[in-house]
Amino acid sequence: MSITSGCIIGFIFCLLAAGVDQAQTPNPTLEPAPSRFGTVDLFVDSAKQQLAAWEMEFKATTGQVEIVGIERGDNADFQDPPYYDPAALKGNRIIVGAFDLAPQLSSGKMRVARLHLHISGAQKPVYAVNLVVAGDREGKPITAQASFSEGEAK
Repeated sequence: MSITSGCIIGFIFCLLAAGVDQAQTPNPTLEPAPSRFGTVDLFVDSAKQQLAAWEMEFKATTGQVEIVGIERGDNADFQDPPYYDPAALKGNRIIVGAFDLAPQLSSGKMRVARLHLHISGAQKPVYAVNLVVAGDREGKPITAQASFSEGEAK
């Protein structure tokens, strides 16, 4: 047996021995992070002014949240789900908005959207909402308030 073949056989033996040791040593199992789904309803309160358009930012300030869907609110004036940037669905933040130019529009507090969320990790998310703008039929800004309500996570 030459020196080279002896080294190769020794090297192979070391690899096999290392493999046997690894097979006998139990690998710690990693617990998957808790995962659940939930909803958040978004509201705009325009008081007594008719609401024709709105835009708001919603974000999770803590926690790991992925927005997996958006549906319309209760208001018949806004028939379609709000507009949004699809690329934003991968982050903890999204900007949504809608408009309607019907002759008679609603006023007061109304649910304008429902966000469907995938929540990962044990940390309970903390959310924030910011009304960017609200407007009337003529495109003039109106005073309004944004708020949200969390649904039950499942």
